[in-house]
Amino acid sequence: MDTEEKKSEYFIARYSLIPDSQMDLETMIGITKEEKFLDWINSFQTEKKKEVEQNGCNYTLYCKKISEDRFFMSFAKETKKIIGEKTDDGIVDSPILDYKKSNILINTRSQIFIIQRNPNVSSLITTLKNVISKTITKLLESRFLYFQLDMVTERNDFWKYIANNAGEISDLEIKLSSPNLFDGIITVSGFLRKTNKAYNNTSFSFRLSNEEGNLNIDPNNPFLQDAIRYSTAGCGSWKAKTKGSTKWYRNTDTPYLLHLPDNLGQLKDSDLQEIDNAFKQADYLDPENKEG
Repeated sequence: MDTEEKKSEYFIARYSLIPDSQMDLETMIGITKEEKFLDWINSFQTEKKKEVEQNGCNYTLYCKKISEDRFFMSFAKETKKIIGEKTDDGIVDSPILDYKKSNILINTRSQIFIIQRNPNVSSLITTLKNVISKTITKLLESRFLYFQLDMVTERNDFWKYIANNAGEISDLEIKLSSPNLFDGIITVSGFLRKTNKAYNNTSFSFRLSNEEGNLNIDPNNPFLQDAIRYSTAGCGSWKAKTKGSTKWYRNTDTPYLLHLPDNLGQLKDSDLQEIDNAFKQADYLDPENKEG
């Protein structure tokens, strides 16, 4: 009897490519940030793997090309294990290196990462997302690019929270990544382009506070509407709390989760079908998908 294939949770994130304001040769001759990233990810076909040392730990990336705009990446983190080794004088502790990995499905058309949740790499989704982001940023330094990952979450979750806590909201903080692919989100996109040009910032955060819990969160405010659309589409984040509470409610508390087979790395026909279905589901869940 065939046993059902073990599955893992995967979450959906979007990457932002933020160019350094320092003008490099490739930018001067008209190569876009998207073209730089595509060239970098295609270079795995010859380099096979890329490694980074951060905080005394080794991180290694492997990547296989599926199609022109789809890739399968493995993100591996070095861990150290102590085993007991038998000697003539007794059992001694012997350290060995062990690598734990997280699979990543990449769609460069919509700038989507679908990331395997692996507690052996990191117990928290946000920590895993951040360490992947920092590792890729380090590898893109020579191309004058900053890489940022943010989770795609449910936009209406914000408005439900506001409605359920009307008259009690004391704090709201929104972080927006510097300009990404959403030209339709007009007020935020224009604002971020201006601040990025002036300050070379990679993100912009603002916080609204009212100790009495009387923040005016107007659902008809165009800038606030755009800010929530932008941040929940994987280009930032938001968090809010109520009067007297010390606990923030965050959009990252309720990520979109997909369930996919544990090991897709062989890229068999059945694996490719699972990957195709995952990207279709991500497109369906992501209202800001360029082709949606």
